[in-house]
Amino acid sequence: MSKITKVFGAHEIERRVAALAAELRDDAGDSPLFLLGILNGASCFVADLLRRIPGEAGYGFIDTIRDVSHAQTDSTVDIDFLSWIDIRERNVYVVKDVVSTGVIETYLMAQLRQRNPANLKLVALIDRPDARTVDLTVDFAAFEGGEGAYVGYGLEIDGKHGNLPYLATVT
Repeated sequence: MSKITKVFGAHEIERRVAALAAELRDDAGDSPLFLLGILNGASCFVADLLRRIPGEAGYGFIDTIRDVSHAQTDSTVDIDFLSWIDIRERNVYVVKDVVSTGVIETYLMAQLRQRNPANLKLVALIDRPDARTVDLTVDFAAFEGGEGAYVGYGLEIDGKHGNLPYLATVT
């Protein structure tokens, strides 16, 4: 049986999301900004962040399709834009649940840069710089996390625990 250990409480998440929304607005200035969430884990984070950003802001979602035949390499073979999203000349903030090795995010950001956004920044709910295997910097992070698998606040393991109102590790 798995043990769930609360790491960041619901009120702590709410405070950090509000602060992060203000940081993103400051970064974009008066310009519209666009949140590009990576499914499924970032869905709750994107929704809460979007509602807290003052001024003009939009959002969309993409999914990364991993090559599961090479599970050890954490490689990505495809990006699925769930609807056609034009990010050209937009201030785009890619929103990810947990950034660990950075392999997928590095590939994703390189692919998105080819679509000529005005600005492209990476936002993480949980940043794990200790787990990096590539040179990648997260521009904005709600929390810094340690080892372990995270659940709650939209993050799931095997389709479970995404409904928890807090973030926890599973051991």
